[in-house]
Amino acid sequence: MATSSALRVSRLGPADAAQLAALIDREPVTNVYLRSELRLGFEAGDWWGAFDEAELTSVVLGWSLVVPYIPDLDAAPPLAQALTASAQPRMVVGHRASVMALHNAFRPPRPARELRDPQPLMVLDRGDLRGTPSADVRLSKRGDLEALIVAAARMHREEMGVDPLVVDAPAWRMRMLSLIERRWSWLWMRENEVLFKAELSAWTPDVVQIQGVYTAPRYRGQGVARAGLAAVCANVFKDVPRCSLYVNQYNVIAQRVYERLGFKPAAVFATVMY
Repeated sequence: MATSSALRVSRLGPADAAQLAALIDREPVTNVYLRSELRLGFEAGDWWGAFDEAELTSVVLGWSLVVPYIPDLDAAPPLAQALTASAQPRMVVGHRASVMALHNAFRPPRPARELRDPQPLMVLDRGDLRGTPSADVRLSKRGDLEALIVAAARMHREEMGVDPLVVDAPAWRMRMLSLIERRWSWLWMRENEVLFKAELSAWTPDVVQIQGVYTAPRYRGQGVARAGLAAVCANVFKDVPRCSLYVNQYNVIAQRVYERLGFKPAAVFATVMY
């Protein structure tokens, strides 16, 4: 393993696509977000790679949101230096070892506003789904946008302690609209209210990553989340054989829902917020 001083760090581009794909394909479930973003092309993100001579050993996709894959932990310091020279990351999320190595490599040190560690990464394979999907769950449509914006913002406030409609309402609106247009958003409506929702954060032909699983507070404890998520997974399984998601360790209720649906632990993630 090369020392950090011997590693070369540079921005990645189309010429590096084959090496990058081979690297992140080593762990297809853990790296589903990176693999999904690579399918969109290099214009969609800011990719940095660490090279040991000509071999790509580690990679970071980042700007304000940073997702690392650093199997060679010696690459963390030069990657951290490259990142902070071009941006100020607000969140690092991904496989625990890579996240913590990058976080600890920032110089000067960056105090974490919040550290969510550990976050179990769970997977569900087609054929292992348990539970009855709700027939009322459907893909979100443009006409659902306003209700979806409100529900997603409520979840964000609950989960992150920040109101995205105060921080940047137009950006939040565009984010939710893009999920609808990509057919990555599902919901369950009742009387013009979002009863349940979930989105995808990544898609590849072999695995997707689910995010934003939310049940409106007054409908919790009634089996809504289980029936709603079962419906989302059943729909995904028409095209893709595996679903994944990660969850905060302290969210025992959510973990029980996922386990009852058939999700099993696969790895451990962590999130650092600045």
